[in-house]
Amino acid sequence: MARFVVVLPLVPLAAGDEFTVADWPLHVTLVEPFATEHPAGLVADAVRTATTGAAIVRATAGEGAMFGRHRDVPVTLVRDGGQLASLRTRTLVALRRAGVDVGHVRTDFRPHVTRKHHGRLHAGDLVVLDMVALIDMRPPEGSHHRRVVAAMGLGA
Repeated sequence: MARFVVVLPLVPLAAGDEFTVADWPLHVTLVEPFATEHPAGLVADAVRTATTGAAIVRATAGEGAMFGRHRDVPVTLVRDGGQLASLRTRTLVALRRAGVDVGHVRTDFRPHVTRKHHGRLHAGDLVVLDMVALIDMRPPEGSHHRRVVAAMGLGA
């Protein structure tokens, strides 16, 4: 069974790009990881349907917070005018219409960027989210790797 996540990367990504878990590019998670029997192409088409015509999201980095089961994952919250929540809803609806069961989704969606060893956001930073990427969480390279299945630009 495949496992995917839908993200808005802060750096350009292209289909076929690979990275390790430790070197995830900074991103805002739009749809948390989900497992599906559907092929990657069908999932990518659903994400493309949801994001076609969607505007570039301009946001601001907010305060820091701690996420995760043990509240030990440092993140920076991202503030926008509601576009991220709207894009999330559109994407979830498109996935479900395509027959993709995304499983349990958080009802308390709080857009954020996880701090990484290679970068982070600081309060007040402007954030331009102009791309959506579908990431394979179980590529052939193994559990410590991720691969970009598809990347779609936002805005016309």
